[in-house]
Amino acid sequence: MRWGKKLASGALAVMLGAAGTGLLTAAPAQAAGKYNCKAYASMDKLGRPTAYSTCKSGSGKAVKQHRAVIKCDQVQGAREHVMTWTLYGPWVGPGQKSNVRCGTKNFLRGFSAQTR
Repeated sequence: MRWGKKLASGALAVMLGAAGTGLLTAAPAQAAGKYNCKAYASMDKLGRPTAYSTCKSGSGKAVKQHRAVIKCDQVQGAREHVMTWTLYGPWVGPGQKSNVRCGTKNFLRGFSAQTR
């Protein structure tokens, strides 16, 4: 039981570290314009839930940056309890795509696009 908790804690630390790395390498802020931002989800070749967000020029709201957000459920342990993870893609400019992916053996719970 203790090894399972250590393994889960280690996996969480790796995922949060990877998400934090994306935030450090985000592109500099661009001039705000009117954009319509949307999020999409799919499965990659290994069966992992993946989300991405894009912003296109339109009559939406003023956006400098956007990122994809994904929520994944993972069944863990001998008693099969569910852990929900929220992962964030990197902040990118309106003309770019932000990607984020859950690990293997995860189920998609939800996805969205955040803007600022």
